[in-house]
Amino acid sequence: MYYNIKWTVVCAAEGDPAVAEKKRISVRIAGRFLTVVTDEDPASVRRIERTLNERVEEMGKASPRMATRDGKIDAVILCAFEALDRERTAESRIAEAERRAAEHEERFRRLLEEYNRITAGGAVRESGDDTRDRNAEEERYRETVKRIRERLTAIRDGGTI
Repeated sequence: MYYNIKWTVVCAAEGDPAVAEKKRISVRIAGRFLTVVTDEDPASVRRIERTLNERVEEMGKASPRMATRDGKIDAVILCAFEALDRERTAESRIAEAERRAAEHEERFRRLLEEYNRITAGGAVRESGDDTRDRNAEEERYRETVKRIRERLTAIRDGGTI
């Protein structure tokens, strides 16, 4: 059986094309050897392996039970629990940031509409330079919002900025 996720333990049938194009990397977590299939860089996999083993060892020092074979597996499960909790918290914070960005974008749009309404009514006369400045300012704002959304999406999807 093969799970189409970012990381998987080798469990697909040999010759499965979905697995063939990915890298197979052997890791040792809490004394157990696994082969993971991933698109990730091997150096990234090694950093995760090292960090996870360090965390399991810290838990083993804090509790004698966590230093046993079964305890190490429990420690790995706790590490997964902590990682998923951090991911959930990050997703919540990203959603809040996206919501606030949308509010600011909407506020800017309303202010721009009000400005255009006022200037269209003849209350304010603009020279060509003022119009170009305003258009350039609008474009810079839109580009900034676009970059913020791209960064938030990359963070939400597990990438880096």
